[in-house]
Amino acid sequence: MSHAAVSPFVTRSGLELSAGGKQFRFGGANVEWLGVAGYGPADPSGPHAPSNYEIDDAFATARELGATVVRSQTMGDSVGCAACLEPERGVFDARAFERVDYALASARRHGIRVIPTIVGDDAAAGGTGCVYLRWRRIDVPNCSLINMDPFWTDPTVIGDVEAHISALLNHVNVYTHVAYKNDPTILGWDLLNGGGSPPSWTQQIARFVRGIDTHHLVLSGSANARLRTVDACVGFIYPHWSLSLGVVKPWIATCRRAGKPFIAYEYGWDRTNYRTRAAFKTFLDTLHRMPEIAGDSFWALEAHRDGHGWLPIPADTTDPAAAAHVESGQWWALYYPGIRTLVTTAADMAARAQLIRAHNYAMRGLRVPRHAPPPAPTVTSVAYGPTSIAGRVGARVYWQGSAGAANYTVQRAARASGPWQTVCARCVTDVDDGFADVSAAARGAWYRVIPYNLDGRSGPASKAVQAS
Repeated sequence: MSHAAVSPFVTRSGLELSAGGKQFRFGGANVEWLGVAGYGPADPSGPHAPSNYEIDDAFATARELGATVVRSQTMGDSVGCAACLEPERGVFDARAFERVDYALASARRHGIRVIPTIVGDDAAAGGTGCVYLRWRRIDVPNCSLINMDPFWTDPTVIGDVEAHISALLNHVNVYTHVAYKNDPTILGWDLLNGGGSPPSWTQQIARFVRGIDTHHLVLSGSANARLRTVDACVGFIYPHWSLSLGVVKPWIATCRRAGKPFIAYEYGWDRTNYRTRAAFKTFLDTLHRMPEIAGDSFWALEAHRDGHGWLPIPADTTDPAAAAHVESGQWWALYYPGIRTLVTTAADMAARAQLIRAHNYAMRGLRVPRHAPPPAPTVTSVAYGPTSIAGRVGARVYWQGSAGAANYTVQRAARASGPWQTVCARCVTDVDDGFADVSAAARGAWYRVIPYNLDGRSGPASKAVQAS
């Protein structure tokens, strides 16, 4: 599926965002790992680069969900790790920037805008701000995003942040040949994850951003709504953190009085936040009815894994009691159209995903369309040998998942050109360990995989691959 390139820039007029003279209102998704995967707290995989396929699959899935904006902290804020944009103070890694370049190019192809974060909370220990402090040997016991006071005032540290911003905004994308400061794919710069930066720091950093980049929105929390350099307010809505919509409404009102729109750029979707789907739908409907809400994004979308199946559950815990109370992907990670986790059934995840999809289209003033045909899968291997089926010999087929696919059909042929025989009629999903064919005809046979969406419509078949 191809989409028109994103253009022009998103701008603000009063309580509304606009693009090309039309109101721009969105429902979106958070995909934290597009710049650096395994970057979050307690993520056992550790920082590493996502693949092209994983990035493309995430954007294709977001598009199928009706999202037109993706927020991704690691496309701007990664510091202090080997895979980060700035692994050491003042050192910027071209390989890490290449991953962000590719993600921006992919977003552009999928017609999706991106919100990168400049200072976040997901670096190795304590958060991005704590990394800057350690670089300058400034000790803050139990440093965290809410406990890093010298970060806001130390002029040397502020200079380090500005150096990071300069490198980020002036970087020229190796795929599009457009500097980030000139790329309309970027909706705006999120100064701080959560938005809660002090006004004095916000004013200085926002002015620095404006000195380099006159095109993009500057996003910050409601405490900074009256700053002329801030275009829109941002914040979280997480009832499980005592951040219900009722708690956040006064912050939204502060922004409205300042003539600024509000973006709920992280909200919880699972049953730890909304015990029933009816309660979750009521929340989404309320956001839709509030004209000062310019957009929102759920936390957080995952994708298929390069090779086969799904990316692992982030910050995983196998303790069912703990999973409902700690920062674990067992509750917040959304796999589309839905999988089972320790706290969520596959059916519940799938149903809530469809509520999000309907909401995303409603925010754009559109009717919910039929599901798009999934793209062709890629068969990654067909190995002939012993299988797990009673020790029988056969061919096991693996493929890279197809965005939006609910299940797959597997076909076999004696030749690459066919004719094709269906050996598995929509009988396998991306949760399964591929497909094993233990028939006598499996040896040396050719296989292809056909994806089906939630409406039962098929996408194109994969290329044929021979068992070996």
